[in-house]
Amino acid sequence: MSLFENITHAVCAEYVWIGATGELRSKTKVIENFDGKLESCPLWAFDGSSTRQADGNSSDCLLKPVAIFPDPIRINGFLVMTEVLN
Repeated sequence: MSLFENITHAVCAEYVWIGATGELRSKTKVIENFDGKLESCPLWAFDGSSTRQADGNSSDCLLKPVAIFPDPIRINGFLVMTEVLN
């Protein structure tokens, strides 16, 4: 049995957003059994103080998916455009 046998249905979803100073930011989420639909993309939290999008005392931000596209570089990958919620 292969070590990777159980993750053959996983995809890499690159969550992309615009940072506080207008720069592009992203991070990758591995999602199992993903159907490629926008409504199947989960919200994802990040520390907004590191991107200057939130104060340090209340820095949790959410990435809300708003559009999805096939990743032109990664096999089984998607680009997930997001907006930042505080």
